[in-house]
Amino acid sequence: MTVEDVLSPDTCVCRTDEGWVLEGVREDMLETLVPKVEGNRVMVVLGPHAGRVGCMLGRDRERSQVVVQLRRENRLMELHYDAVCEYMGPSDSDED
Repeated sequence: MTVEDVLSPDTCVCRTDEGWVLEGVREDMLETLVPKVEGNRVMVVLGPHAGRVGCMLGRDRERSQVVVQLRRENRLMELHYDAVCEYMGPSDSDED
């Protein structure tokens, strides 16, 4: 399932893998998806950096954490799996 649009801080519109559009999906009905492949893009969904996009450089399964480098920043951040989600939006060049 992919989030298509955010209607409010706690509801969104989603599209299923089969193409169905679901409106009014509550945040508590969703679960984040952490990429399996290092180098894939993620969006921070919790905390002070929520809404920022970055690159997942590594993951620690034992601690349920990922290492992320946010766009336009040199520092690395360790974030819990629940704080990030795979990002399927526009590429970096489309966001500027």
